[in-house]
Amino acid sequence: MLGDNFHWIGLIMWTLVFISVLCLVLGINKKSGWLMFFSALMVFPMSFYLFGAENWIKIAIVVPVAEVILAFVFWFRPNSIKGIES
Repeated sequence: MLGDNFHWIGLIMWTLVFISVLCLVLGINKKSGWLMFFSALMVFPMSFYLFGAENWIKIAIVVPVAEVILAFVFWFRPNSIKGIES
């Protein structure tokens, strides 16, 4: 059977990471707090999973925290770029 040896959770996690990177690039380009927050939500499951590691990779939890802080910065400073609302 095709799906017997396929790890669906890995596909889901890496898809979320790809969506997060896409939203991160668009969020920084548009200076949109909503896109930055959505990016943090998408990368949180992978970083929370890596937080359980017993080596230096557990600092991956800093990524969504930094994105949320950046989202708040974009929300509370004026945005002169028209497009996606922040």
